[in-house]
Amino acid sequence: YAVEDLFKDDVLNKGTVFIEVSNLKNPDKLKIIVVDNGIGLDKKRFEAFCELDTEYKKAKGGKGVGRLFWLDAFKKIIITSGFKNEDNILQQRKFEFKLSNQNQIVPVDNSTLSVFDKNIGTTIEFSGLRSEEYQSNFPQQANSFFRCFSAHFIADFLVGSSPTVNLTIDKKQQTYPKDVADLVIKDVFGETEFETEEYGKIVIKCFACLKEASTGLEGSHQLHLLANNRTVETRKIDGLIGANKLTHGEHDDLVFHGCVSGGFLNKRVNEGRTSFTFPESVMKKIIRECSEHLKQKVLHNHLEIYVKERENNYDNFVYRYPIYGFADKETQLSKLPFSANKPEEFAGGLVKHLIRGDERRQNEIDSIIQLINDGDNITKGLQKSITDLTKKISESERLSLAHHVVRRKSILEILEKLITRIRKRDDKADDHHLEETLHSLICPMRINGENSNNVEATHHDLWIIDERLAFTKSFSSDQRLDKVLKDNDSPVRPDLLLWNLAHGLGAVDPRDIDNCQNSVNETQNKVMVVEFKRPGRTKYPKAEDNIEQQITKYLTQLKNKKIENYNKSTTPISNDCIFYCYVIADIVGELEVQLSGWNTTANGQGRFRILDGEFKGSSIEVMQWQDLVNDAWSRNTATLNAAGLRRGQHPT
Repeated sequence: YAVEDLFKDDVLNKGTVFIEVSNLKNPDKLKIIVVDNGIGLDKKRFEAFCELDTEYKKAKGGKGVGRLFWLDAFKKIIITSGFKNEDNILQQRKFEFKLSNQNQIVPVDNSTLSVFDKNIGTTIEFSGLRSEEYQSNFPQQANSFFRCFSAHFIADFLVGSSPTVNLTIDKKQQTYPKDVADLVIKDVFGETEFETEEYGKIVIKCFACLKEASTGLEGSHQLHLLANNRTVETRKIDGLIGANKLTHGEHDDLVFHGCVSGGFLNKRVNEGRTSFTFPESVMKKIIRECSEHLKQKVLHNHLEIYVKERENNYDNFVYRYPIYGFADKETQLSKLPFSANKPEEFAGGLVKHLIRGDERRQNEIDSIIQLINDGDNITKGLQKSITDLTKKISESERLSLAHHVVRRKSILEILEKLITRIRKRDDKADDHHLEETLHSLICPMRINGENSNNVEATHHDLWIIDERLAFTKSFSSDQRLDKVLKDNDSPVRPDLLLWNLAHGLGAVDPRDIDNCQNSVNETQNKVMVVEFKRPGRTKYPKAEDNIEQQITKYLTQLKNKKIENYNKSTTPISNDCIFYCYVIADIVGELEVQLSGWNTTANGQGRFRILDGEFKGSSIEVMQWQDLVNDAWSRNTATLNAAGLRRGQHPT
């Protein structure tokens, strides 16, 4: 205001404020010197300064309390001001401004006034932060100070209402508003205004800026709420306008800054102009109304890319989670916040509508059942009600089914691609990790499914091998047998060992504790062993690479032993247990020769052998990888088709 009073309309060209900060890291020795080339503390301005509750700057929105915050923050304040007196003679006054009950203004050098032979203007020297609250929160790095300073005055710098401000910290310098103005992309938005029923006319000066303009602020896109041309509060609006960036010309990473002003704001600001006097609910409503106006009138063209991206993300979301596609896309997106653009945001916004729909259908079912039970109250419209309800239930079932099978579809597609990728490695020496990846896709490695502390044990896809294994927990994956069997020291490690509720055994309701416990303790007459061989493998040179020998070695260790469960109970394996053994491999190269004397499976692609002797009744089947995948696809084709999905189909 001092430079405005002196230079008036030419203040932006001639007004200057210099700020120098030193000892920033030492709060007790911190020094901030502010120098302006303004009109100075002449008689009437000095009298206003000395008056506790002055209305001298009321016309500009000044409350007369700003200088009192100096006393709260700093230990020592010295003011030196040059001005012209009534006779147009340059004079100077220098005094200390103190926090005390009396004599708050103490002349320096025992003189209130002296003849001044330099330019007019005022210098204020602030020394030492007063309290722990200020010391602990004050920025101690130059870059932090620059960010805080820019953020606080950014609205003034953006709208061009500030004279030149030179800020120097430890020899680093920034010049305002130039350094902020350089971040503004010219001629993009301009000014917009609209009338509101509760808050009157609101004016927003709009700026498209480089993302650096939001450094130090929370979020990217900002609304600065002004009162009497001074920034009072800044709020991020990222979530309200949706897009995390704006595009214009060659720039594709811009942020929005809007300076909001209006009579309602001017009349409702506290004395320190640090906050508004209305409640937070009013603040949120103003921000929402401004954001809606900006989306419709200012940012609509710039949001087109975001809108398309959001729609594509929604399409992918519904493809992966079909249960949420219970209405058309436009309807569903209208139910969501405009900022919702991620799967968890889509799900969070739609789940309540999903639940409400299920509740409505259940209420309709209850009503129809009640009508049927009442008998006499059955109306001609009952048939239509039942037909309509059946359609709704069918659609709900289709979505639920799609939600279930879409993950299976993705797993099988990954499995096919991974098998193809591994085959292309063509026996590379360093590809053992790919075999582990393939194993882990079907079932996590080095775990025991009975371990309730291991979450991974419940997240397997053993249904790929056999549908009856979809929910089994009685298995070990890539575990040494001495870790699985009681009183056993064998280091051999089957890829998969399954028992109890596995192949050929009846399902047990896990909620039936007694039945489950009996099943766990029941002697096992059927056990499954699965061994994976790398797709495309052609060489089996070692003795232990003989498939039949490898499997029978496992069976020798398992027969008549006890599986030790994590609750310390044991599951006995009977002496006449039937072992169902599967080897998943590509029957090529040396393996094809090794299996040349075995029987072929029904499709002619696999091989099997019925064991005899002490393993009589047990069998080994070698299944090709592609047959495993095709069989899994075949078992899920009906559910895929019912859910409206197809093998290889992807969202557009």
